[in-house]
Amino acid sequence: MHWMAKLVEAFSYRHTVAAGEAAGLKLITRSGDNNFARGTYEQPVQDAVVENLSPGDVFYDIGANIGFFSLVAAQRVGVRGRVYAFEPVLGNATAIVRNAKLNGIDKIEVFREAVGATTGRGQLLLARHIGGAVLASAGAPPDMRGRIEVDVIALDDVIVRRNLQPPTLVKIDVEGAEIDVLRGMTGTLRMHHPNVIYEIDDATRSGLERKAGDIAAFMAAAGYRLKPLPASYPDNAWHVAHVLARPHRA
Repeated sequence: MHWMAKLVEAFSYRHTVAAGEAAGLKLITRSGDNNFARGTYEQPVQDAVVENLSPGDVFYDIGANIGFFSLVAAQRVGVRGRVYAFEPVLGNATAIVRNAKLNGIDKIEVFREAVGATTGRGQLLLARHIGGAVLASAGAPPDMRGRIEVDVIALDDVIVRRNLQPPTLVKIDVEGAEIDVLRGMTGTLRMHHPNVIYEIDDATRSGLERKAGDIAAFMAAAGYRLKPLPASYPDNAWHVAHVLARPHRA
């Protein structure tokens, strides 16, 4: 076992997911949200992922964290499908690989890079929360604990350069860099028309609404219609929203 995999496992907790779309799967949570193990993590997003994937489809997990949604998607797309997980935090990316192996899943390909508007290099601001890292271009996390330099890729570029299968569904959870991810996949939206699930979050309601408006305008210009998902965190002081975007032709 690679030394990083050993380290991740040593400082992690292994669970069998109790409920939800991942019920019965083994999961290394890295001391993350207890709702991962319960299977109740962002249930409306779980539902949307499953409802918008079929056997043979291709799922892109942008900001994959420990791979919870990658595992859910892998079960749904079956032996003919594919899952691409993008996660720049090394410990999280290693946990995705370990979680896939624990469950005998070989269709998840992990990319240890951040996704942005352009391909190059960038500063990733690390957070104490395992899912809170963000590119510096999107602002600092409230619990920042350091920074590292990482490779950044635009989805339009990586699909061509690495000959990836185009997405059926893209899930974006990148702590404020959502609009950059979308700008970097303009060609993909135009050519392949994937459904998109994205998270928006902010400390204030006004900040959330501003981000939501910017993304809504971008997606409308790209030919998409939006459907807000039920709240995953209705009682949380931090404002979080999830949106399903579908191309008008769908």
